[in-house]
Amino acid sequence: MRFLAVIIFAIAVIAAAFHFAKPLPGTNFDESFLPKASTVHYVAAGHDASVAGLFWIKGLTELGESYLTGKEYAYLGHVAELSTSLDSLFYTPYYFVGGVTPIDAPDTSDFSVLRRASRVYPENWRLSLYYALRLARGPYPNRTEAANVMRKYFDSPDTTIPDHIRTIYRSFEIDEMQTETALETVLNDVMQPRFKKFRASFYSKILRLIGYKGLINDVEKDEHYQKVKYLVDGMADGKIHPAIVYRELLAMKKIRDDELAEAKAKEAAADSTATKDTTAAVEPKAEN
Repeated sequence: MRFLAVIIFAIAVIAAAFHFAKPLPGTNFDESFLPKASTVHYVAAGHDASVAGLFWIKGLTELGESYLTGKEYAYLGHVAELSTSLDSLFYTPYYFVGGVTPIDAPDTSDFSVLRRASRVYPENWRLSLYYALRLARGPYPNRTEAANVMRKYFDSPDTTIPDHIRTIYRSFEIDEMQTETALETVLNDVMQPRFKKFRASFYSKILRLIGYKGLINDVEKDEHYQKVKYLVDGMADGKIHPAIVYRELLAMKKIRDDELAEAKAKEAAADSTATKDTTAAVEPKAEN
């Protein structure tokens, strides 16, 4: 009975909050009204967690309705912000918003939610990864901050953390560097004892730096992957001098740059020819 009274009271709080709230700007939804967390906290009278849950249910309901109607619903991040402001331990909004928000989404309403998630659940690398990817590839890229978010997982005792997650902070740092500096940094990392067990992850990093950014289906048959592996392993095992490896990788980059430039030139030439053909087809012929 006491629990029922709390639920009824929480529903009354939401009804009152939505009645007095101001609408969010630019929304296509008549029901997209969100009060301030401070107002709800005052009215909730100690039942913040229950009210947070009901707000979140409302947000999910409107999201589901948007899928059925084909209308855009862009305020889930705002609902999650309100819900987690009321109850910072409310895990579901953190995980859901992080999972469904595209990493390049222009709306940044999820940033404060994911920032809070990484602070409240510092041991959860998935929540931190959501935030780091948004920082690195969102509308205002900040790879340095993304690296800071993920660095703590490098030597975490958590055995469930994959190797590529442990070293992803280094990828964010490298992405901020010029290619030559980045290559030097990666090769130096290969020689560091603390990165020894992550050597395989550097093959893909180096390939990306020298211009081979596509997905490799079979690394055993990919000649570029195998060449990088040969050079890196040889350097790490003391069989090839680092300076030789560095020069070889830069030479591979030069070849790749030339290939990409040639492909771009051919594409531009083809587009130009197609434009001329189209223009000639629509121009009226001169009368004799």
